Amino acid sequence: MTGVSLNESTLNLSEGESRSLTATVAPDNATNKAVTWKSSNTGIATVDDNGKVTAVKEGSATITVSTADGNKTATCDVTVKEKPIITVTGNTAEVPVEGGSVEVAIQFNTSYTVEIEEHAQSWLHFVETKAMQSGTLVFKVDANDGDARTGKAVVKDNDGKIEPITLTFEQKAWVAVSSVQLDRESMELEIGEEQTLKATVSPDNATDPTVKWSSDNETVATVKDGTVTAVAVGTAIITAKAGDKEATCSLTVIPNEEERIKAVLMEIYNSMDGPNWVKQKNWGTDEDINLWDGVNYYYGNHVLELIFDGVGLKGEIPECIGELDNLTVLIIQNEPGITGTLPQSFGKLVNLKCLSLYRTSMTALPDCFSGMSKLEEVQLLFNEQMTGPIPESLANLDNLKRFVAKTNAFTGSIPASLARLGRELSLIDNHLSGQIPETFLTGDDVPYMLGSILAQAEGYGFDIGGIDIPGVWPGGDIQDIITGESFKFADVVSKNKYTVYISWAPWCPFSKALMPRLRDYYKKYSKDGLEVIATVITPDDGGLLWRDLDWQVRDINEKGYGEWYNYYFADYYLDVPCYPYGTPKAEVYDSKGNTLFSGFFDYPDPVRDRFGHPASTDLIPYLETIFGPEYETEVYESKDYSKDGEVMTLQKATVGEGINIVFMGDAYTDKDMGKNGVYETLMKDSMEEFFAIEPYKTFRNRFNVYAVKVVSPNGWTGEGYTTALGAVFTHGSSGTGDIQKCYDYAMKVPGINDSKNLLVTVLVNASNSGGITNMSESLQSGVAFVSSERNNPEGFGLILRHEAGGHGFAFLDDEYIYYKKEAPQDHIDHRNSMYQKYGWYSNIDFTNDPAKVKWSAFLSDERYKDEVGIIEGGSLYLKGAYRPSEHSMMNDNYEYYNAPSRWAIYQRIMILSGEQYSFEKFLEYDAVNRGKKQSSAPRTRSAVKWQSSAPPVITP
Repeated sequence: MTGVSLNESTLNLSEGESRSLTATVAPDNATNKAVTWKSSNTGIATVDDNGKVTAVKEGSATITVSTADGNKTATCDVTVKEKPIITVTGNTAEVPVEGGSVEVAIQFNTSYTVEIEEHAQSWLHFVETKAMQSGTLVFKVDANDGDARTGKAVVKDNDGKIEPITLTFEQKAWVAVSSVQLDRESMELEIGEEQTLKATVSPDNATDPTVKWSSDNETVATVKDGTVTAVAVGTAIITAKAGDKEATCSLTVIPNEEERIKAVLMEIYNSMDGPNWVKQKNWGTDEDINLWDGVNYYYGNHVLELIFDGVGLKGEIPECIGELDNLTVLIIQNEPGITGTLPQSFGKLVNLKCLSLYRTSMTALPDCFSGMSKLEEVQLLFNEQMTGPIPESLANLDNLKRFVAKTNAFTGSIPASLARLGRELSLIDNHLSGQIPETFLTGDDVPYMLGSILAQAEGYGFDIGGIDIPGVWPGGDIQDIITGESFKFADVVSKNKYTVYISWAPWCPFSKALMPRLRDYYKKYSKDGLEVIATVITPDDGGLLWRDLDWQVRDINEKGYGEWYNYYFADYYLDVPCYPYGTPKAEVYDSKGNTLFSGFFDYPDPVRDRFGHPASTDLIPYLETIFGPEYETEVYESKDYSKDGEVMTLQKATVGEGINIVFMGDAYTDKDMGKNGVYETLMKDSMEEFFAIEPYKTFRNRFNVYAVKVVSPNGWTGEGYTTALGAVFTHGSSGTGDIQKCYDYAMKVPGINDSKNLLVTVLVNASNSGGITNMSESLQSGVAFVSSERNNPEGFGLILRHEAGGHGFAFLDDEYIYYKKEAPQDHIDHRNSMYQKYGWYSNIDFTNDPAKVKWSAFLSDERYKDEVGIIEGGSLYLKGAYRPSEHSMMNDNYEYYNAPSRWAIYQRIMILSGEQYSFEKFLEYDAVNRGKKQSSAPRTRSAVKWQSSAPPVITP
């Protein structure tokens, strides 16, 4: 054996690859040619007994062959390389129709080539391979504008050792946009407001539904992704475009709501004399319009309310008010400077719910309400120049729930449709006339409805002569407070020929006079079909009687009023159609419930004269026309006149020079003149009533009080009777008497030689309540006639204090209202003249200037802040005259002279008693009055036509 050799000295293999080596033993004739094989690193390459080398993994190894004989060797160096691979993730890719880049993940360790099939080369492009062995194949796909298409790319091993890999690209067909629509074609925005438009692209599967937005005027509005933002006032076109299709929306930008309202309000301000308004705080200067006087603005829902009260508006309401389309409440009151009518644009206020016009100088209402469907409440009060018809468009509003038009000058008839408002309608004190619509004469609310329309201004009214008007009374079951049993008004009325419904008050002098007479009349005629239902309507001092039912029961029984029906008014207050303000008030009904006589209302009724009757003077006379006379009186003739002219000294002054007062009576006969008899008792009672309240109570010791007996032929007044002084009371508490005879009798008092500065008080033997005073300018004296109410001081005391203490001695004016109009100039001139000459009428003035009014000294004194003010209405007139307190002896017979009246009484007492006085001394005295309760009577709704004695008669 000489040696061995291999056919390969080196081998290059890939992992897993095999190759056989051949060993040649020399010499060729060697006996033993056996060999063995061995790998230096079987982890890299292995070799079997036949010389077959198999690559395991990348690396190097040596293969050695050895002879069995002689141990001869030969070697082969083997290098193992990694196996070539090419792999991709995914063989198919869906490409969007709009094209783009497609990336395919690839792994490889050999070189390769990417080939795109020929028919796809126009739209499918191989771009690059990212990374060397493991990376991404990037293809670019063009947009497809046609049908769906498929393209293939093949990845090939350059050495041909790996099967080619085919990649498939599928691209859908292009779907074009057919239309674009917006959810609105136009819109209106305020500056700064945003609104989003919605665009709908068709068809749903359009390849590119992307919408591009644009504004043709970005200085007015901008748009982004459909959201439009208003920038400035103006117009712009907003365009939405998809593909080659588009849609547009017309935009109008207006000022924002707050700025728009401010602009309109400032226009109103400038056109209605705004710079001179009394109240104009913050108008046009503050950003928050809620801080502008009279403006309420709710930012959340943009609701606006305007309230002008005594601001000083001048001129006509401008047309621009119609631009306040969010206005819900408009209240204009105490604005006499407003003239003309509402502008036609007012009808644009479609959100208005409440309209109130009070004390303006407006002249009419236009028929402009037809579109104001939300209007619920309208109040028109004391617009005395507002004339013309009530607008039909207003009357016909479906949502109108309340319409009050009092003390205007509306003319014509009443729209029939207003009857539907029932108790929420009032048209009193206008100039309405004609026939009452049938709609007002049917149903359960007839008394309410008629009550809301019949009382028109003087000289106007409806023809009601042929209309039966139902009475006004509580409905349902009423409990009699004396028997405890229940009754119904309608049942009582239907069971009797005539029923009197009367309200009275224990404190009221007129009630005190009337109720005993009605009691006696009822006893006389109840068997003939007369019935009475009575109630105590008002409280006494402090309101106790109103609440104290037991007190009422005792008082009714003690006075003998328990024989008729009595009920507790407070229990049925809300169910009374008409609150009978003032006492006494009465109505008389026939058995059908129709009104025959009424003091509850004052309707013009010239044909049947049913309304406006004071119960105190007219009730009994009316009943006498039905049943018979109140008294069966014989005409008694006095026979003994020896007492006539006899003087009684009731009191002598203990301080000062003595102020003379003379009491006397009329319609008293010789039978009344006995010692401590009717006449003497009456004179003493009259004196006590005169001095019952301040300031007369404190200064009583400065008066000489006398009484003169006056014997009359007859003991009754009126037709068919003769009295010494000729006194008589007529309708409405007015009366007459022989003034000179009164003075003549007063001259019978020793020491009284003339009539200057003299007060004469005449008690007239009459059953009804009443009084009247003659005030003499030349004599500075007064003669007061007061009904003795059948010698009842409890009844006549208040009237005596009003007439004798207020008018006859202090020359005070009446503070109540009788005429619902402006005080005429001649009336004002007379009052002012008498004040300047003599100091008369110091409790009334015709200015409301706190610095100039007659009682300005009280207004500036803190001690009188709750007692003295300036209240319009007095001296008989509703407007243009002013009184110092709401209630007083000279207004509604409260047991109380107000402070200016007390000052006038005090001055006259000091002057006539020869004493020095000053306002400071008066204030010291007046401490006795300050802080006390100022009333002993109920507060009434109004002093207008309150049941009072007649105004004084002035003589030169």
